[in-house]
Amino acid sequence: MTVALSEAQVREIEAANADGLSSQELVRVFSERRVRFSEANLRRYVQLGLVPRSHRIGSKGKHQGSRGVYPVRAVRRINLIKKLMGERYTLEEIQSKFLAFQDDIENLEEASNKLVDAFEGRLVEQPAGPRRERLFSELEAIKRAASELLGAVQRLEKLLTPAAGVRRPRGGGVADPTELL
Repeated sequence: MTVALSEAQVREIEAANADGLSSQELVRVFSERRVRFSEANLRRYVQLGLVPRSHRIGSKGKHQGSRGVYPVRAVRRINLIKKLMGERYTLEEIQSKFLAFQDDIENLEEASNKLVDAFEGRLVEQPAGPRRERLFSELEAIKRAASELLGAVQRLEKLLTPAAGVRRPRGGGVADPTELL
């Protein structure tokens, strides 16, 4: 069994499942690649706020019901959790040190993208002319400002959380001699 997926595997899964995955599909993509993961793990991660919640998608047709779909970013998040657990971090440590701001940052990005798309949809309905051009210029300024804000937030988050790739010492020892001081 491997601890986590490779970056290439994560990208492949993301590309194939852009609309999201059900809980069974999430478990399958990991188990097919020999990474231990179960629906119980998924429920626990969601309960702790480590993985984004699913949203309901209705099925077409009368009385077809709906199903829960997790955003595709859940694959990357689960994979990060698996890597950190392989480095002997507890779920509580992962929650407080590494993923404290992730959901809010991702929600900010999704909300700003959704808002820009809605503005863009309205703008294309406007009659051609100077007013429409001015509105498109305003939208471009908004896109730049949103991108700058997101970049600044991500930089601050990186400064406030430890590097995810830092190896944790096994057996409770110190990582390097400077930790003894």
